Amino acid sequence: MAVLEKIRVKLGIFIAVIIAIALLSFILDPQTLRSAVEMLSSENKVGSMNGEQITYKEFYEEYDHYQKISEIMGQKANDEESQSALRDAAWQSIFDKQVFIPKAKKAGFNVCDQELMELTQGTNISPLLLQQRMFYDENGNFSRERLASFVQTMDLDETGYSSLYWNFLEETIFRNQFYAKYSSVIEKSTVLNAVQKARAIAENNATNEVDYVFSPIAFTRDSSIVVSKAEIQNYYDKHKKHMKQPANRNIEYVMFEVVPSPEDINATKAEFDNLAEEFMTSDNLKNFIALNSDEKWDPFYYTLEQLESIPEVAEYVKNGTEKGISETHIEENTFLTTKLMDSRAVSDSARVFFRAFPLAEEAQADEFMAAFAKAPSVDSLSEMGWMTQEVLAANNLMDFAPVLYTADKVMKIKSNANQAVFVIYTPERTKMVKKYQLAKFVKNVLPSEETYRDFLMKATELADASDGKIEKFNAVVKEQNLPVIPANNLLEGTRRIGVVENAREVVRWAFEKNTKVGDVSDVLVVDNKYYFVAALTASHKDGYMSVKQVSEQVKDLLYSQKAVEKKLAEIKEKVAGKGSIEEIAEALNLPVNHESGLSFGSVQNQGKDLNLIGAVSVAKPGENNIVGGQIGVYVFNVTSRDNGSFYTDEDTKTAVARAAQYQGNIMQAVVADGADIKDHRAKFF
Repeated sequence: MAVLEKIRVKLGIFIAVIIAIALLSFILDPQTLRSAVEMLSSENKVGSMNGEQITYKEFYEEYDHYQKISEIMGQKANDEESQSALRDAAWQSIFDKQVFIPKAKKAGFNVCDQELMELTQGTNISPLLLQQRMFYDENGNFSRERLASFVQTMDLDETGYSSLYWNFLEETIFRNQFYAKYSSVIEKSTVLNAVQKARAIAENNATNEVDYVFSPIAFTRDSSIVVSKAEIQNYYDKHKKHMKQPANRNIEYVMFEVVPSPEDINATKAEFDNLAEEFMTSDNLKNFIALNSDEKWDPFYYTLEQLESIPEVAEYVKNGTEKGISETHIEENTFLTTKLMDSRAVSDSARVFFRAFPLAEEAQADEFMAAFAKAPSVDSLSEMGWMTQEVLAANNLMDFAPVLYTADKVMKIKSNANQAVFVIYTPERTKMVKKYQLAKFVKNVLPSEETYRDFLMKATELADASDGKIEKFNAVVKEQNLPVIPANNLLEGTRRIGVVENAREVVRWAFEKNTKVGDVSDVLVVDNKYYFVAALTASHKDGYMSVKQVSEQVKDLLYSQKAVEKKLAEIKEKVAGKGSIEEIAEALNLPVNHESGLSFGSVQNQGKDLNLIGAVSVAKPGENNIVGGQIGVYVFNVTSRDNGSFYTDEDTKTAVARAAQYQGNIMQAVVADGADIKDHRAKFF
């Protein structure tokens, strides 16, 4: 009965909650209830700004918006890099709405409706709109008429894409205007008054010639120098504000990279050799390459200089033989043979105008071409622009390649890909140079299923033997002499670990709630090529680093300071009464060094001991001085000081502009500093 009573008491609240949810389900529709649960779930938070949670749904809606804009612009996000860029754009948009613009408004900035109208349709058109090619006329110039026509007719677009894109442009201009105003104030408020300007000119023009002797502290520890725990704690308390850190993890891992076995290489070589004979004799190399090569048919023409990255190919082209060259390893685990297809004079680029006709109206295209050839005029054509091989290929227009190597200015091109007949006019092209077109048959050596299985087995054996415990992991890797690689300070959003670009699975494991320090993972598969077995060695929360975490670094710093102080006292005693720097060097058994052009304000101070620079700038020439540096003690004498005039008022203006640019670059980080931003996107993507 006592046990039952305990269960009843402990589960009482839980049962009450279940009953409440059951009652709510009768009142609320299922969708509302689901939304409520999602809002309460901490696992559904992508992040937070200014204490406001950002749910996955909210973030994904913003991401989806940018994805649609990208598609409207003809840029599909098919790869991870493009999708990551869209996620960053969505996050930036949320930041601007929730953090930057409210702070900018609080500081007194605003963008009113009339100002936005001026930027989008008035006399002060935004540079963003000036860059939109949809608003260009036939001559490639921005057209207010086209802009006005677009705005007036966008509601007639039944797809809604025109309105969506215009709203995106307006929103972007609105946000950019806040940044422009904020940056402008920062730039104009970054100034030097007359005293500061005079001091900057004096400090930069005063250059010093210095003779000095340097005595470094010893590499080995001095047992007489003790750094106490109290001293470490005292240093930590004074500098704690500089010891903030985001949540991070330390791991050690063994990585098994799947690479082809000797058997895989031999099998691919045999296949390559067999097909290479057919490649040499084939009458349809485009078809052969499409069916057998690991690289697509390359329609480009290349200069001899461009081909010299593969010496064997360049040598083959020079010889001009009609036979394919012998197999070549252009890189590890790749076989290549090449055949010269064509050589001709080709322009790098050509300016193209056109008029298009449906395929069924080829006769009309012929009539137009005949009339145009007698009296060419671009007024009856549309301009395609300056075309290169790369531009043609990127836009699926390789049918137009003859404009680069045909001398005719007027030609007809039938394009089945575009279902049209084009009359092309090429009034200008760059100088034609000799180029070569090659057919390349390539075979990449890939790991076989057996090879994948062998590597997976090795990784699995390590994970099984470790049994999730770091002690066993350490014992196994030591026994088998496996390379263990540390990866410290991994952030939740870290993507790259070592040479692996997309190691998200490993990072996610390290940040999982159930992963504890000392745990060892199962096999983590990355890109179907790398097998990781990882051990979590440290877990640090978001906030200030602990004393324990920084103890060794602080101890080393305080030890160095004490060692320099001790060395300074010793040097002062040894050089007391010595006259010249040479006598001092002899007393210390150290060489005399010379430094020229030392200046307190110079950017060339990088890499030099700033303690020495500061002491030199205020020392009287001709006098011996002693100063403790960062890793040793300097005894120096300023032999001469030149107060030049090379640093001028213009240089101070450049320095101010550089400072303003720097402040502008960190503006967003400064604004974000007090917004308590938490970014947990890595949990979802």
